[in-house]
Amino acid sequence: MDVLHRPVSPRTIRACLWAAGLCALLGAAVIWVGPAQPYQAPWAWISFIGMCVIDDFVLGSKEGAEVSELPKVALLAAVIVFRRHPELTVLVALTAAPIASLVKGQRWSTQVTATAHWVLAAVAGAAAFRLVGFEDPPHFLVATVALMAVHYALGPALSAWLEARFAGVPFADTFAGHRRLAIPLQVSGALLALAWRTSWLEPAALKVADGALVTVAGIFVGFLLGGRSSRVFAPGTPIPLRPLVAAGAVLLVGEITPSPWSWLLPLGLAVAAGIWATWRRVFPVACGALGAYCNEIVRAANGGRMPVDGNGVLAAVGDRAGSYVLAGPHTNFAWLDDRFHLPPPFPGIASGGDILIAIGMAWFVASLMLRPAATAAGELAVDDGRDQAEASQASDAAAA
Repeated sequence: MDVLHRPVSPRTIRACLWAAGLCALLGAAVIWVGPAQPYQAPWAWISFIGMCVIDDFVLGSKEGAEVSELPKVALLAAVIVFRRHPELTVLVALTAAPIASLVKGQRWSTQVTATAHWVLAAVAGAAAFRLVGFEDPPHFLVATVALMAVHYALGPALSAWLEARFAGVPFADTFAGHRRLAIPLQVSGALLALAWRTSWLEPAALKVADGALVTVAGIFVGFLLGGRSSRVFAPGTPIPLRPLVAAGAVLLVGEITPSPWSWLLPLGLAVAAGIWATWRRVFPVACGALGAYCNEIVRAANGGRMPVDGNGVLAAVGDRAGSYVLAGPHTNFAWLDDRFHLPPPFPGIASGGDILIAIGMAWFVASLMLRPAATAAGELAVDDGRDQAEASQASDAAAA
């Protein structure tokens, strides 16, 4: 009887999760991968791999964690976007999980656990979504709710339970942290999928995907140079968060407003960011701000539209052609237009400003990972000293 009531060890739990992930992968390979038709846009699932890595890097488990967490936004969005190709969602999870765990410097056992966890959630979520159906709006809505329920059970709930068993603490203590903002982030994932499939929101969604891939490149550079993911979010990050959120809001407003505000707002933001970055000597941000300035100045000089070098490329942008114009002899600042063809499998072309923005983003992320450990430790010590001084003052006041 004692054997029956003996708690299952963490190693056994982890092995069971590995087995469940492997079974889910084999089942998906038989049911979905075998009869699947080729997908014509490989850049789409590559973009979601990047977004899942960034999602986990920012919101997921930390360096020394023994348990894994699901991507809060991107994996749920991938299930919805690739609802007719669930094998792509499995491919995204199978590829992104070990990458995300590797660049955070986690142990091999955590990398395997994360891969099994993500694959299991991808298969179960896609199966639930397809089982409910999505051919009409009511079914689509119910399928989305079912998907969110599955990912909530396999995300915050399962991760909290695993952490409780590994740490030997009550489940309520760990679940309180894991469930925080879980539902709003899931709603954000559904909105991301909606933006990805909505013509007038697609340009903004594609910019998010491009930014994610560039950020992953910066993370890899930092990782290969010996950087640590924990230093990215250590105290003393040279970017104020509130102005950054405000800048994102300005860019969003610029996406949905007509000319001249569509280019005037980003142009003003680029100038302000460049001045601030130069003053504070944050050179990666200055590089990105210069790229944004180049893009917006050429748009401003050509009626608020970005010139595109090549008639065939202009036709390829489809519904987004209203934001572009074919470059010609009378194009102002033609050397700043979209003229550099991206290598396969990525579609489209880029401008010199786009290249500067990409370099600045990757440079900034890598520089954060490469910050000296002593800097973060010193900042933490200063904060602790301030806390102790304030506590001492409060204690003296209470004694008086």
